[in-house]
Amino acid sequence: MSKLIYVEIVGFICAASLGVVWYFDPKGNWEPLVVLCGFVGVAVEIWRRVSKPTIRNRFKSNGERIQHRELLRKQFEEEIYKCRAENLRQDVIVRHVDRVDNYPNTVDEEKGISPWFRVALLDTYERGIVLCLRIGSLVECENGYRFLDWVNEEKADVRAWLMGDVPYDSIEAVNMDGDKYYYFPHIFCHFDFSGEPYERLWFCEKIDQPNGHPYFKHIADYKDVVANNPSDRTLTFA
Repeated sequence: MSKLIYVEIVGFICAASLGVVWYFDPKGNWEPLVVLCGFVGVAVEIWRRVSKPTIRNRFKSNGERIQHRELLRKQFEEEIYKCRAENLRQDVIVRHVDRVDNYPNTVDEEKGISPWFRVALLDTYERGIVLCLRIGSLVECENGYRFLDWVNEEKADVRAWLMGDVPYDSIEAVNMDGDKYYYFPHIFCHFDFSGEPYERLWFCEKIDQPNGHPYFKHIADYKDVVANNPSDRTLTFA
């Protein structure tokens, strides 16, 4: 990526030089060079996007991907089982790899999801970890469930947990010991899914079992619940 920066610097100098020459000799045939600079700029931007690692090409081989997944699976399962056995808080800090230096600032000038936030690590699935983002209420409707009309004191039909699935392939590293600000585990993630770390958002009910390992029963996918919310009212998941 450092070579790409040098190309951009050279391109900027050439474009600026061309602008100066054109200013002093406006009748010159400079249009082909301008078009060429434009093509170079487009090519650099395309290369930048293509060369950036994605969830599909983040690992050199399937073997490397498997080793990464297994290493994280063991770490997270140990942490989850320890918290359940010792009745500890299951908080974790999720941090965006591309904005890692924004921590521990609480104000982020960029729009969208925060570069770091606290959630709960509750479970694993075949490809990653399950985080609890919020707990609230849902109301049954014709097509399943929708949010609650909390302003008009509508009664809820079910207490639901909003869960987010984060694949191991999106997790760059984990610091299980935390730091001086938060002693909970820090999970460094690539936000691969439209600027978020979750490949899936869904609602569930928590069902406690005698063995101490709760079962999270799927109720509905987040997108389906949002689709059921009427547009003429302001509903909330509260």
